[in-house]
Amino acid sequence: MNPRRLRFRASFISATLAVLLTPFSACKSTAKAEPAEIVQGDTCYRCKQPINDKRFAAEFVTKDGFLRKFDDIGCMIDHAKKLKKGGIVGYFAADYDKKDWGKAETLTYVKSQRFKTPANGGILAFANRDRAQALAGQYQGEVVGFQDLLK
Repeated sequence: MNPRRLRFRASFISATLAVLLTPFSACKSTAKAEPAEIVQGDTCYRCKQPINDKRFAAEFVTKDGFLRKFDDIGCMIDHAKKLKKGGIVGYFAADYDKKDWGKAETLTYVKSQRFKTPANGGILAFANRDRAQALAGQYQGEVVGFQDLLK
């Protein structure tokens, strides 16, 4: 086959594939939903207080890729409720005992007015549901899921 014709055919196929695949690439979220470590100098996006204790911290990532850090799970919940639905692609909270990040939807929460948290949200997150239930009993709290907090 003629080399000129082969180049034309290859260009045509490449252009056709680019046109056909472009709509699918637009469907992918550009934001990578992962938590970031708390570093000295970080402040709460909502209340502007320093984030001094990771045990109470939370974060979320918006669909446009912005990471917002909070000193208190209650601050994150209050702020998330004000944003448009679907604008957040990932929620994270720190396990109170281990200080490790976890996806907020997989953690168990205890709400109690007796908990002294940075912004008085009174919410702690736990990877271990049994531990959460034990603390709820000890501090007259309520065990809830993440979706319950967002209501």
